[in-house]
Parts: sequence; structure tokens; C-alpha cells
Amino acid sequence: DRALTREAPERIPRQQRDLIFVISNTTSSWAERFFVDLRGISASARKADRSAAPTLLGFGLAGFRCVGMGAMRALEVTEVLAAYRKTVRRAIFLDWGGTLVANDNATTSMATEAYACQDLPQSTRDCLQELSSDPRNLVMVVSGLERAQMDRAFGKVPGVSMAAEHGLFYRLGSRPGAQHRSAGPWEQVIESFDDGWRALTRPIMDTFAMRTNGAYVQQKGASLVWRYEGADLEFGSLQAKELRDHLEGLLQGHAVAVNPGKGYIEVKPRGVNKGVIVDQVLDQLASLSGGVDFVLCVGDDSADEYMFSALASRYARGAPGAGGLGPGPARSVGPPGARVFCCTVGRKPSSAPFYVNDPEEVLELLQSLRLHSTRSNRNRSLTDLSRLGLGGHAQGGGHAPTTAPGTPVAPDHGADGGRDGGGRGSPGIYGGAPGAPGGRPAD
Repeated sequence: DRALTREAPERIPRQQRDLIFVISNTTSSWAERFFVDLRGISASARKADRSAAPTLLGFGLAGFRCVGMGAMRALEVTEVLAAYRKTVRRAIFLDWGGTLVANDNATTSMATEAYACQDLPQSTRDCLQELSSDPRNLVMVVSGLERAQMDRAFGKVPGVSMAAEHGLFYRLGSRPGAQHRSAGPWEQVIESFDDGWRALTRPIMDTFAMRTNGAYVQQKGASLVWRYEGADLEFGSLQAKELRDHLEGLLQGHAVAVNPGKGYIEVKPRGVNKGVIVDQVLDQLASLSGGVDFVLCVGDDSADEYMFSALASRYARGAPGAGGLGPGPARSVGPPGARVFCCTVGRKPSSAPFYVNDPEEVLELLQSLRLHSTRSNRNRSLTDLSRLGLGGHAQGGGHAPTTAPGTPVAPDHGADGGRDGGGRGSPGIYGGAPGAPGGRPAD
């Protein structure tokens, strides 16, 4: 009934997609592929030793890494805000589609990129702009899309940093101790790489796209992507696993990685993922301004798991800086400690210990942080700005010198009246007691 009653904007694209598939896949071509597959299975069965263990056919879950959800809990905005208020050098890493904006447009087979063709919501744009204008923040949007798409959406948001193609290209904007009106030039994580693998990969992807209704091949900068979000869920998943196994065997001698994602299989240069760029940016912040004491990382896709894993390795549980990584209450520690909050969108298996339900809750979280930054900036004195390395540049908006690594910077309590640090005297870098720089804040 639903197929007969669909509205034209949804029905026509589906009909066009199905027509192309039917025209390019005749009955004879389907039968030929079927017998080729059957012949291959028969040959393998004849070679197999009958005394050996039987071959098992299943859904390809034997090598799947199971991540439990038992310890996962909903992210408490008040907990994140309390940590945000007590810290002075912060890094915020955000995925784009499915995190900052929804990507569940069901009227197109290219659903996961429909958001890139639309203007960024004004509320999201304003929120990112306010957060990146805070002289204590680095705000980076990390996406798998190309540089041109990133520039179109975020290029006019002053100070926002960007990473495109899962971190292969990046450009830095404002960061703690160095305010910039716009992001710098695009830089490349890997200087050069051999792309001879494309000639092998593209024909195989085209073949799988031809036999999977709703699938297509996309060339995305330095990578090739086989997308199947518009295909039948079960059949598309089975085809994706077969394609992945085939490519991994074929491309063993090439410096590329075959990565699965939500509705896609991507082949890209090895050593490029979102975790690598997050680690590299944090290393740069450590050398420029002594590191960060607050990290918020939010994503919804399997590609974002690399960010969560990189942060978990960098700020291991039980080590300095472990606050916020575990499911229990996070606690601040002294330098080089950091409060770290890794959060996935939607409750699902993930290495992130926290979750929010949807992009709307992500925006609500960012709005809460934005309100504190706006209030704090309004009450900031010139002395506070000079301690952050912005003295003499606060009004001009030019490139300001960074603070030396390890330089104590007093947190701004703004309209909170020193409530975060106990309200006594001059707290240290982490809101400790008077006369005890770097001390632990009052609980």
C-alpha cells in the first residue's frame, strides 16, 4: 500500500533508480552471474577435504568486534557544563552529518549526503561561531566529505577548524591562546601517496553496484566509496561484506585501508582516519599552549569510533587525564590532566562511554556551552585576555601570540562569582585553593 500511495517527490527518484537497475540488469546477465558464482562454489567444494571441519555460511559476524553497552549512560549536560566552566584550554571535535545535523532524508538514495546540499541551520551556525570566538576554545568539525563541501558549509563561520575526508585534509582556525578571524590554508596529513590502486578498485565497485539495486560508486577526493544506503538493508549488507573481503584480499600490497561505514565501504590511503587528525591537533595544541584540559568529542558513525579510541588511548582510564572517559562521575586532576567526554549519537555499541539520542540533543548541549562562553566573554577583563595570550589583540581580532607551554592561566568565572573555584582568592590553573596553582578544584 505504501508503494502505491507515496508522494511524487519520494516516488519519482525511486522509480528512476529502479528503472536504471532493470535496464542494466537483464534476466540473461543475472543468470550468467548466478552460474558463475555457483561454479566457483562447486569448485571450492570439490577441493575441500571431506574429513575437515565443515564450511559454515552465515552473516559475516565471525570477525565482528562486539562492543557492549552495559556501562554506557546518557550524557549529563550539567556534568559537561561544570567541567567546561572550570577549564581554560578546550578542544571540541564534532562530526557533521548525523551529529550536527540529521542525515535521515528518505527521499533520496544519497541520504547520507543530503545534508551537505542544504544550508547549515542558522541556530547551528550561530552556536559554532560563538563557541569558536571564545579565546579558550578550539572547535573542529571532522567529516568524511570533501573540502569544497566543508568550505561551503563552514567557511563563513569565523574561527571554526575543519577536517575533510576523514582527516586527510585539515585547516585550523581559532585555538586556545590564538584567535583568528578565519581558518588557515588547507593542509594535508600525508604529503604524497600512490593512487595506482584506483584502477583495480573502481571496476570491482562498479560490478557490485550493478548487481545491487540502489548502490553506486562515488569518487571522493583521495578515496573511492561504494554506497549502498539506498539498497535493500539485508541484501546491501551482505554485498558490502563480500565486497570488503574481496578488496582486502586484492589490495594487500597497496598502502590503502578498506573501511566500512554506515551505508558505505570506503577505500582510502592508509594511516588516514578521524583518530589520527584528532591526535595530531592535540599534539599541536600541546606544543603551542601546553595542551588542553577539556575535550568534548561527538559522532554517530563507525568512522567516529577512531576518534573515541584515539582519545581513550591518549587519556587512559586511571591515568592522569582520565576524568570523563569512564561511565562514572568524572573528576578533575592537575596538569597534564584533562576532562574528556566522548559521546555517540544514538544508544548503540560504541567505545564511547556516553550517548545522546539525536542531533537535537547535540545542539542543546552546544547551546549550553555557548551560553556560558558568551556570558564569560562579556565579563572578561583585559588582564584575563592577556593571560590567555590575547593581550593587545582582543579588540583588533588579529593573530595573537600563543602562551608558552605550561603557562598558568586563571580560569574565568565571569558572572559565576568564583563559584567554580570555591570563590576564595586567586585560584590556580585548575581552580584550586589560593596559593596552590594547578591544584584540584573544590568538589
